[in-house]
Amino acid sequence: MVFRLSCIKCGKHLEEKENSIRCPSCGGQVLIDYDYEQLSSTASKEKLAKTPPNMWKYSFLLPLVENSFVVSLGEGGTFLQKAERLGEELGIKNVYLKNETVNPTGSFLDRGVSIEVTRAKNKGYSSVKCASRGNLGASAAAYSAKAGLGCTIYTTLGIELGKLYQAIVCGAEISFVKTYDNAIRMLERPYKGEYVISVTNPFFLEGIKTTGYEVCEQLGWAPPEFFIVPVGEGGHLSMIWKALKELSYVGLINDTHSKMLGVQAKSCSPIVDAFAKNLDKPAKSKDFGMTFHDIAVRQPMLGELCLKALRESNGYALAVSERRILEATRLLAKCEGIFAEPAAASTIAALKVALEDRIIERSDKVVCIITGAGLKDPAAVKNLIKCSSMGAPITLVLTSSLDSRLGKTKRLILKILQRRPNHGYLLWKTLTQEFGLTITLPSLYQHLQELMVAGLVTVTHEGGPSERKKKVYVLTKKGEAILSSKLTR
Repeated sequence: MVFRLSCIKCGKHLEEKENSIRCPSCGGQVLIDYDYEQLSSTASKEKLAKTPPNMWKYSFLLPLVENSFVVSLGEGGTFLQKAERLGEELGIKNVYLKNETVNPTGSFLDRGVSIEVTRAKNKGYSSVKCASRGNLGASAAAYSAKAGLGCTIYTTLGIELGKLYQAIVCGAEISFVKTYDNAIRMLERPYKGEYVISVTNPFFLEGIKTTGYEVCEQLGWAPPEFFIVPVGEGGHLSMIWKALKELSYVGLINDTHSKMLGVQAKSCSPIVDAFAKNLDKPAKSKDFGMTFHDIAVRQPMLGELCLKALRESNGYALAVSERRILEATRLLAKCEGIFAEPAAASTIAALKVALEDRIIERSDKVVCIITGAGLKDPAAVKNLIKCSSMGAPITLVLTSSLDSRLGKTKRLILKILQRRPNHGYLLWKTLTQEFGLTITLPSLYQHLQELMVAGLVTVTHEGGPSERKKKVYVLTKKGEAILSSKLTR
């Protein structure tokens, strides 16, 4: 299928290049389009119905060149679950869950990464690299392993451990940087043979739009009144809307009456804020210590595109509290058996708010996109368990297990913090100079991150209003208990 790259702002058509993300003339986002009139004569519901359920069944609307070797782990074709018990709990009859947790690495991003690694393999690249908050790196590592390509991931020390472990097990090289912006900058000058995977790349975006195709087909080509989508960078919501328009162009659905509803957390909601203020572009959000990284994007790279999709669809954007998100995570698992990471379950929290505010009527058909699996975010899982009736006994089990697994370095860190709270750099100096330990600064911060996830260490900030805030690591009561237990010697 012939495709072309076009700027959504000035309409200029561009030549296909690996870095064709922004228009060189106006800086607008570049997307891919097709000859929809030609495709309308060949698009067939009957043919699609006979094709196995995966995202590649829609290859006529994907940017593949002829005779491409597809790198696939079985992504797409995910279950659309009618949420009867959840609907009864919330008072809405027709609510569906698009369960993206069952993708190969547990995230919807597998759809986009499959396209990107397929391109890299077919164009003769030897490795891929990406900047990742977690899920993208895990996916890139798995697909590059399948393709026999090297993989380098740039990330921060705040990455959720479940996602980090996935990437490491698949053989990726991990490089820690201070901020996500630094990680993005590391991609600007790839070495020869390196293919850059980016969530803003138009080819990646074509992969994630297939969520929208599948939902429409699974509903008998009758789109719902609402799609509720978690919003981080803004790409998934934007591309589901693009998918609906494309299905209309080729005659597979009659119209695009669906409204897009984007959800972010109140502590970091630049797109919701811009939507409320009728802005075309989101401003950079302040950092209020948001814990759900996938929807905690302070400066979303696809914010303009997302706002455009929200307004074209006559949609809405909602910000919900972290408390509501955690409650929704628990409710989703309890009612429907889907254990999602909190960022993914934010759609359930938004549905509840939208029903309360009469944005969504109880007679509407609604699809909530559940974007990622729960075990990817162990820190959030622990918060959920603490609030349950099993919180106390589980804490005892975890403490006992952790107590027996603490290595020498972590024990020393706890003992140093028992003396007094400390900055990371001073901790490193004490470990190397007083205890003679050979350890790099990034390795120390990884140990601290793991101790924080375990609840043994917490972080505070010091510095006046006009000063740069410095992180100070503090031993928790649980950390004190570990040090005083008989198992720690």
